[in-house]
Amino acid sequence: MVLTLRGLATTAVLLPLAALADDRSVGVVLTTLVAVGVAAGAAALVGRRVGRPVFAAAGGFVVVVAGWLLPQLAPSPITWLLALPIGVAVGLGAGRLTAADWATRWPGVGALVGVAELVVLVGVDGTHAPAWCGATSGAAMVAIGVLGLGDRAERRRTGVALRLVPVGAVVLTLVVGCWIGGNSPTATWFGDQESHGDRHGDEVAITFDDGPNVPNSRRVARILDEHGATGSFFLVGKALERRPDVARDLIDDGHVLGNHSFHHDGWRWLDPRYPELQRTQDVFERTLGVCPTFFRAPHGQHTPFMARVVEDHGMTMVGWEASAGDWATSDARLVAKRILDKVEPGSIILLHDGLDGDVTADRSVVVRALPLILDGLEHRGLHSVGLDRLLGRRPYGDHC
Repeated sequence: MVLTLRGLATTAVLLPLAALADDRSVGVVLTTLVAVGVAAGAAALVGRRVGRPVFAAAGGFVVVVAGWLLPQLAPSPITWLLALPIGVAVGLGAGRLTAADWATRWPGVGALVGVAELVVLVGVDGTHAPAWCGATSGAAMVAIGVLGLGDRAERRRTGVALRLVPVGAVVLTLVVGCWIGGNSPTATWFGDQESHGDRHGDEVAITFDDGPNVPNSRRVARILDEHGATGSFFLVGKALERRPDVARDLIDDGHVLGNHSFHHDGWRWLDPRYPELQRTQDVFERTLGVCPTFFRAPHGQHTPFMARVVEDHGMTMVGWEASAGDWATSDARLVAKRILDKVEPGSIILLHDGLDGDVTADRSVVVRALPLILDGLEHRGLHSVGLDRLLGRRPYGDHC
């Protein structure tokens, strides 16, 4: 029993490795594991000293939630931030499990049990392996705390600082969870959003954000036309006010237009009323005479309040699942490779023909990358259609 539970704790330590297994950045994986290890070691000392069942139970909760969050989180500094409560949780569980002599009781065997479980879970279901690891390891830790399994640590008076350790781990996990929910283009627990279409067809949707852009939006449309493809353009209200002629050309050419906020800044998405959406709808109606039904949050950042405003307008919030970070590179081949590495049937692809609503921003990297992307899609038997076709919804409503 002790070896099995220790093995489950070891599996929880390796959760980031399962979640980051398909990432090419060895540095991200290693630093994440170091963060887990350091936090686990420190928390294990607390667990041995106090030995309170609630510590192990709190650790189990953190591991379960972290296992669910990790597969939804792209490798970033937030990954390391989530690694800290994982390590604390494992340390607390280990401290309760084996008391003060954890390191002397066949730790190698326990580690092998954990590694074996991790290998099996990744082999059976690589995509959701972190979630399964988190569920099994977390349940074991909860059992340790609630049922009093494992060795009995000496009971000592718990100071305020020690009580803050499990509380801090739980709070940090919940905060990171909220950050992921508000910033993920695929997560739906902060409001419904579409990130892909039918997986069994041969269609994808290439979407473009932050336009209209004077030199590049028309070039993008021309390239799409040459390949017999349709694009979907999410326009920023302030840019649409300045250059409605570019937007008119796009819609006349058969492409789909969507709402992408008015200012496209980094803070108005936190306003529970979110007037940005209606203000941009008014610009669409005044300049083009249409009322888009598709909305994309600026930077993908959304809240449950924003989702409610979108729903009240009868609109659909659209995320994405394939992005190239084209705003941060001038390498067109790299942009194309990043997209083609991620794309699959039904994917919604994110590119930028503008930049934060700047109508003159240089987006030539996207103009150069787009033919490579379209050729790569064609080679795989995929072609780009409008969001209306991919998602089976009307592109424009009867009123704004």
